[in-house]
Amino acid sequence: MAERRFVVVCLAPDDLMVDVDAVAGRVTVDERRSALSAADGAALEHALRLGEIWESEVVAFAVGPPQINASLQEAAALGADIRRIDSVGGVHEECGGARALSPAEIAGDPARVAKQLATEIRRLGSPELVICGDRSSRHGIGTLPGELAAELALPQALGLVSLQVSSDGTLMVERRLDSGWRERIVVDRPAVLSVEAAGVRLRRAPLEALVACADFEIPAVPASSLTPPHPAHPVVQLGAPLAYRPPPRRVEAPSGDAHQRLLSITGSEQTAAVASRVIGPLTASEAADEFLSYLRQNGYVEG
Repeated sequence: MAERRFVVVCLAPDDLMVDVDAVAGRVTVDERRSALSAADGAALEHALRLGEIWESEVVAFAVGPPQINASLQEAAALGADIRRIDSVGGVHEECGGARALSPAEIAGDPARVAKQLATEIRRLGSPELVICGDRSSRHGIGTLPGELAAELALPQALGLVSLQVSSDGTLMVERRLDSGWRERIVVDRPAVLSVEAAGVRLRRAPLEALVACADFEIPAVPASSLTPPHPAHPVVQLGAPLAYRPPPRRVEAPSGDAHQRLLSITGSEQTAAVASRVIGPLTASEAADEFLSYLRQNGYVEG
């Protein structure tokens, strides 16, 4: 039996037009308005192109409640095999038992999403590539590709703007660098890639396919039991912000009789205050040295 060849694309449909209460500051997300972000659309388009070149199947995974099915039907109309991991039925194993996870707890946590995606990808076999968008519409941090690469133990190439396949099948990717530079990398498969929404748009699905997929039921996979992805951290209590206050100076203990000690403690024995001074112009390094010297002289820092 021939080994299954497939390219995985990970999608994160979300409400891209959230409602914000200007008075209370609450943000309301409606899953029924879920849509693919520009980065996810670019990831799906790259997966479809590579699937055509390599004659491989394109499997698209998404994590979320049933309300995101409508946004996945277009991907199904483009020929992708859609699998939705149901974030409603997740279970969190705790010391005192188990409790049900809310959709936000799974879909809003990249570590949990990566754990679920890696489990389902392994069940299919070994993919040629795993492609994700480089930005999350929920938090905007794009950590899912890195978490997924760690879960699958695969090399990663993140923040890509271009994917090209040579005549011999070699995959060449391009990454954006600072100052207008570009970095080209040869990627050995399998690997995890994340792509920017740059220079590529998701193709339009044929009208007949859209009509045929209008009532298509997206297969749902129940979320498996989850242990906490990270160890519990102590809760940090934050107080009201205050102005910066330097640490107290270290002074020597007063000596002499009672009168001399009193004069030393109150500073009354000083005949004249230290005059302030302005030194300059100085370079940044010289100014820093002068400032540190002042702090040492007045006992704020040691050394």
